[in-house]
Amino acid sequence: MNLGRHIYLEKTAQAPSPSKDFHQLIVQDGEVLWRTWRISARKDQRYIPPSQRRVPWEDFDDDALTQMDIHRVFGDDTLRLVHSLVCGDWLVRLPSNTVVHIASYLDLIDVSRLGSVCKFLRKVCSSDELWEKIYRSHCDTITDEIRELAKDVGWKKVFFTNRLQLQVLMKRKKDKENALKKRASELKKQAEIEESHHSSAFLTKNNNDD
Repeated sequence: MNLGRHIYLEKTAQAPSPSKDFHQLIVQDGEVLWRTWRISARKDQRYIPPSQRRVPWEDFDDDALTQMDIHRVFGDDTLRLVHSLVCGDWLVRLPSNTVVHIASYLDLIDVSRLGSVCKFLRKVCSSDELWEKIYRSHCDTITDEIRELAKDVGWKKVFFTNRLQLQVLMKRKKDKENALKKRASELKKQAEIEESHHSSAFLTKNNNDD
């Protein structure tokens, strides 16, 4: 009974093939309900009573099983809708690239606060897409070295690293690349020498045989 509780969302559907189970999703004040009716031709499973899972709103964001079930039966749009109802923030209903665009206009402290709302917004607020936009909005030019460094450490770290530290990081990256190139060159040269020795030994053996 849901007497006295406001229901925000209620959906029922059969699970995707090959399953024949029916599922009901209810989002109501304070909790998410997930009910399952097992449908099976096996005699030992014909009289299994319906199961019910009750997930408090504050636990939903960490309940991977319930989120997976909702996505599997009802799809990504429904999962986003449940997130928006539970989190109380309609931003999660928007495409991630739209949220990134919106978040790029926020102050840094507000980006941090937004990222603490739920997993979806935390992922957006930690994304390279967002921090590249933020970096570009604070810097006039972006060098190729900065772009390459961002591929390794991420735009967020690049943004919060001061210029002197960036120079050190870029030098380390360049030194590492040079060391790898040098090592590759040495290995190539060693292989050529070994191949030359093998060829000389082969020719010498053939001459001796003649």
